[in-house]
Parts: sequence; structure tokens; C-alpha cells
Amino acid sequence: MREILVRSLSGLLYVSLIVSSALFSNLAFILVLFLFSALALFEFQKLLHYKSPIPFLFFSLLVYQFYSGKPNNSLHFGLLGFCVLINFFLALMLISKRSFEFPPIQKSGLTLFYLISSGYFIIASTKFESSWMNGITLSMYFLIWTNNSFAYLSGKKWGKTPLFPEVSPKKTWEGFWGGAFACFLLSFFLVYYHKDFQFWVYPILAIIIIITATIGDLVQSKFKRQANVKDSGSLIPGHGGFYDRMDSVLFTAPFVNLFLILVNYVS
Repeated sequence: MREILVRSLSGLLYVSLIVSSALFSNLAFILVLFLFSALALFEFQKLLHYKSPIPFLFFSLLVYQFYSGKPNNSLHFGLLGFCVLINFFLALMLISKRSFEFPPIQKSGLTLFYLISSGYFIIASTKFESSWMNGITLSMYFLIWTNNSFAYLSGKKWGKTPLFPEVSPKKTWEGFWGGAFACFLLSFFLVYYHKDFQFWVYPILAIIIIITATIGDLVQSKFKRQANVKDSGSLIPGHGGFYDRMDSVLFTAPFVNLFLILVNYVS
């Protein structure tokens, strides 16, 4: 009972910090996202046994040039392309059951194009216009949280068929479909708060998030399993570390950015 209480309170604090900062000011939101992503980066480096201050410096410069209002478009779209490709590569390695073991040079590239770039595109999603402050980024979080929460609850209640037992034995297909249904249902509710987009945008966005959030969680579980650790850190009581909490949104954010860029281009 105490463990459930601690987990609930720390989870509520995490969500409250994200939502309140998003509604307070753009700067506050970016600072919170930057801090959480930097902590996830620190934990990811520990899992890889790769220590370097350069990724933190590069991440800081990326976020600064974005917030300054003078982002380099070539850098932005180049990072997006590489980030999406790396995520596809990690997904293929996961499906093919290949080991997540990389030499030092590849660890540098993985840190840059997976963790740093993904953290950057969480922040970059704040640039998309919405009828409410930081509405696109918050909607992405709400859809991910709904998917993950209902996947956990459905799996707990009805889960029998393992989804990917080699990596995460507790995840089930029943949990996956329970989370998917709740996430898809929420997307129709969010349509009414984003009337600038056509009706079909958010249901399709929900489908993208259902797939990428699940893969992102499994990819992170694979990294932890190979590092022989239960959690990526211990900074969030009951949840582990920030990488544990952000695995889904980190993997999802580049795909959300790409999809919305394509939607705006077509529109």
C-alpha cells in the first residue's frame, strides 16, 4: 500500500510540473523539459557505460538556438531525419532480437540521434500553434499517459498473452489493446480543442503514438535488461529514473513532429 501511495504521489508531482509549467509560460515549460531530458540523458549514458560532457553541451546549444527564435532549418530537419532513422533502426533491432551492444563511436551517434535529438524534438513540438498554450505538446503527453496507464491497468486486469516476453515479460497484448482503445478514444475528445486541424489528424496521431510509445518502452526495457538493472535511476520514487518515465515520449516526439510538419505542408 505504501509503495502504491509513493508511486502515485511522485507520478502526480511529475505530471503536475509538466502541465503547470506548460500553462504558466513557454520558457518555464522549455526549462522543465530540458531538465527532465538532461536527467534522462545522464541515466542513458550510465546504461551505455558512456561518459562524456559533450552531449550535454550540444543539447544545451540546440535548445538555446531553438528558444532564441533563430533555429537553423538545415540542422533542425537534418536531426529529425537522422532521429527517425535511428528510431527505426532500434525498432528493427528489437524485433529481430539483436543485441543492443555498440562500440564507442556508435554510442556517441546513438546518444546524439536517439536521446539528445528526441529530447530536442519534445521541446521543438512547442512551436506548433494551438488554441491553448503549448497545446500540441500537452496533447502528445496526454495521449501517451493515457495509452501507458490504461495498458498497465488492462494488462493487470486481463493480461494473459505476453507481448514481448524476451524484453518485458509483464506486458501483454490485452494491455496493449486496452491502452490503444483509451488513447484512440481520447483523440476524438482532443479534436474539439484543436479546431485548426482537420478531424482526421488527431485519430491518426493517436495511432502513431500507440505504436511508437509501446516500442519506445520496449526499447528502453531492452537497454535496461542488457545493463542488468531494474530501473534507469532512482530519482523518481516508485518509478525509477527520468529515462524510465520518458522512454515513450522520447521515442514518440520525432514521429509526432514529422507527422505534424507533413500535415501543415499538405494544408
